[in-house]
Amino acid sequence: MFEEIEYSAALLAGLLSFFSPCILPLVPSYFSFITGISIDELARAEGAGARRKVLYSTLAFVFGFSIVFILLGATAAYFSGLLQGAKVYLRIAGGVLIILLGLHLLGVLRIRALDIEKRAHIDRKPVHLLGTVLIGMAFGAGWSPCIGPMLGSILILAGNQDTVLQGVGLLSLYSAGLALPFIALSIGIHFLFSFVRRAAKAIRYINIAAGILLILTGILLITDKFRLLTYIGY
Repeated sequence: MFEEIEYSAALLAGLLSFFSPCILPLVPSYFSFITGISIDELARAEGAGARRKVLYSTLAFVFGFSIVFILLGATAAYFSGLLQGAKVYLRIAGGVLIILLGLHLLGVLRIRALDIEKRAHIDRKPVHLLGTVLIGMAFGAGWSPCIGPMLGSILILAGNQDTVLQGVGLLSLYSAGLALPFIALSIGIHFLFSFVRRAAKAIRYINIAAGILLILTGILLITDKFRLLTYIGY
């Protein structure tokens, strides 16, 4: 039950990351870039062939950034495993860091490094699915500073796992949460632009909710009371 709550938190963190300023407003541009289809053509997306191209390109793209995040999770869990004797101190330090990340999202504390978007700038569009996977990996690495609060909190949780496999599981679900909106929009590409316009208005409130969630997570991690959540619903 405890692991299920952590996995649910990872999935939710991935979903909230989609609504970050470096992803949501630029979603139409991302789709245009990875498919090689202009934004005007995307708005129409006429024909089954065009829709399949959008879907396959999107799947390759999300696979690419998922590889990066899963490798980060495996690395965090591996090095944490080498420091078993310092597990308590790592947990407390991780909890403090998560609280700081939450305060950053709330606007109470500004962490300049997280305000800088280091997204990869690539001029040529990928010409095949393997190229799109590589582009996904590049963008995943470039997004990391911008989605740092959510990604960092899950990496800290991954670092507190007992095995590398558990860390991989957390980041796999985080990646799935980030990938789901991309895949959903690729299937309903006609709704892309109206969705982005409406969702952009709610970014501030989503950041507030995410900030509160991170602060609560950090407090539970510091006090080692995370397992209290397992009693919810009983």
